[in-house]
Amino acid sequence: PRFPVDMDTTTIPLEAGIEDRAISLTKGCYVGQEVIIRVLHRGGGRVARKLVGLAAGNARIERGNAVKAGDREIGRVTSAVHSPLTDQWIALACVQRDFVEPGTPVEVAAAAGPAPAIVTKTPFSGPAARH
Repeated sequence: PRFPVDMDTTTIPLEAGIEDRAISLTKGCYVGQEVIIRVLHRGGGRVARKLVGLAAGNARIERGNAVKAGDREIGRVTSAVHSPLTDQWIALACVQRDFVEPGTPVEVAAAAGPAPAIVTKTPFSGPAARH
């Protein structure tokens, strides 16, 4: 994820999936530490929203497109590109926590109409990224 494209000042590292490189559990006090510890220890690490990968096949998707599950909007695309490695459109999207599991089917509002997509693991490489 890139700042300020896929995350901004309102995003905590747990939402962006960068906790391994952005959070120290041994360092002394730092700004935001109380929120992080509360989420990790009281909330079991679950956050309300999370940045996930999407694989959308041939459907051209763009930043800002709505991500839906049925009639319900569950998030927004933060960045998208056509991948020559997987020969499909891939994206990062911030979605509600009930839809973060890889393999979860979702729909993206694309220019040509609603497009099916699948939540995927990141980074987008190797056989797991090819759907």
